[in-house]
Amino acid sequence: MVGNFRQNMNEYFRANIVAYFFMILIFVIGVAVGALAVKALPEDQKLELIGYLKVFFQGLVQSPGVVDTPALFSTVALSSVKTIGLIWLLGFTVVGIPFVLFIIFTRGFVIGFTVGFLINEYIMKGLAFALASVLPHNFFAVPALLAAGVAATSFSMMLVRRKQRAKVNILYESVGYTVFCLLMLALMLAAAVIEVYISPVFMKLVAGLLLKQ
Repeated sequence: MVGNFRQNMNEYFRANIVAYFFMILIFVIGVAVGALAVKALPEDQKLELIGYLKVFFQGLVQSPGVVDTPALFSTVALSSVKTIGLIWLLGFTVVGIPFVLFIIFTRGFVIGFTVGFLINEYIMKGLAFALASVLPHNFFAVPALLAAGVAATSFSMMLVRRKQRAKVNILYESVGYTVFCLLMLALMLAAAVIEVYISPVFMKLVAGLLLKQ
């Protein structure tokens, strides 16, 4: 059983290696553009963001631990459901591929801008906070997002070419595509658990160092 699973996974990645390469490239471009956008940020907006960050850091350090985490988790989880749901829906449309790429690019941009700004202003301490706040949940969320994007793109292309492939069972392919997206949603929800319940513990430890600057 394990051998069959491994073989199926190898076949899957071989069949979609180009799509994964392109999707990862779009994400990396988003990260790079986000990091470069920090340099183009006007000084007044930069000072305003630093002010917000200081308030945020103080809140983390001084927080007595009464944050409504269930409500926060509901918000993050709902955002994940909307994102994967939108990607899933776009997969059923031929014109949806550019929007899927835009979602991937935007996620990369946000991560690049966040990490870039923290490192630009706080150097090594900023890198430590970025690792504590951005890396843990995105370690699961980004691969899930990329895989869902590849699945949506592949399914959409399959719909375009279905007239050339008479043996394609649309219902079977649709169910498989939907199940795959649900699995990626489960991974996104696991990332949401880490973001809400685990990352703040590390963020609170690093925030104290940033306030001493």
